[in-house]
Amino acid sequence: MREMDRIELEPANRPPQRFHRGKLGQVLERFLDSQVSRQSTDYSLIELNQLWREAARIDPAIGLKLFALFTPQDWHVLAYLCLYSPDVLSSMHLWARYAPLASDTDIVRLVNDENGVGIEVCVDAPGELARYVIEHYGVMSIAQLRRGTGQDVQPILAKFVHSRPPYYKQYTQWFGDRIEFDCPVNCFYFHAQSLSLPMQTRHHGMLELLTQELDRRIAAHRNFSGWSAKVAEGARRSLARGETPNLENLAKALHQTPRTLRRRLEEQGTTFRQLLDQIRAELELHLELQGESLTEIAAQLGYSDLTAYLHARSRWRDRK
Repeated sequence: MREMDRIELEPANRPPQRFHRGKLGQVLERFLDSQVSRQSTDYSLIELNQLWREAARIDPAIGLKLFALFTPQDWHVLAYLCLYSPDVLSSMHLWARYAPLASDTDIVRLVNDENGVGIEVCVDAPGELARYVIEHYGVMSIAQLRRGTGQDVQPILAKFVHSRPPYYKQYTQWFGDRIEFDCPVNCFYFHAQSLSLPMQTRHHGMLELLTQELDRRIAAHRNFSGWSAKVAEGARRSLARGETPNLENLAKALHQTPRTLRRRLEEQGTTFRQLLDQIRAELELHLELQGESLTEIAAQLGYSDLTAYLHARSRWRDRK
């Protein structure tokens, strides 16, 4: 799914656009296409609200059911890290560590309080959308833990920020019998025995390979600030629309001249080309993990042919 509308001028103080990286939007669209006959509509990967609301009109409990429609090719890398982890607790650590690479709207952290050890998930989104997303995340995490351990893993306590929905009885198959709503935070607590369960799918080699690369990606992701963050955001949006980002268009959208924007980036110790290489390298990793071919990756990164992509890739990989 891509936005096809052209770049529009935006106020310089526009709030930063937040991204969800992965195939969540595409799976929602597949669900909608399978349920109703509708006119073709372009949805933004950046904003999933419209898709969730449309899906919820068909099935109000879609947040609990959507992950069943995901194929392994749709899984985000975090879902694979869960399976490659040594045990349940390790998988929770990795989710918290790399959550920023999956979505800019989420804060995930491991907690240890009077209720025990748990994973706390904050979804910074409007109430109804936040409910769908936390339901989806909860089911996805439990499903992967069950797949990896071969056991019927359930939280001993599940807390949700949202109020009790009409279909709340469907929660028990995923979240157990102790479920609380209208809580200050979303949190899933697990028994100590569950935390120590080994993953039958654990794979040290794959885990080490992925975490080394993701550490590099998350360091680059966190380095974006100020004008480099604004340019990175615009570049991601252009690529999502199938457009090749260029300094002139991005400068215009930010109400800057290309010369001024170039200078601002230099003041932060980077250039537009280096910034674009970082963005493309991040997206490339995700597409590789989704099993996309080199030709498909080249097209989605804005290259007209495979040779140009391979040449550029050697440049940004030499910087590692």
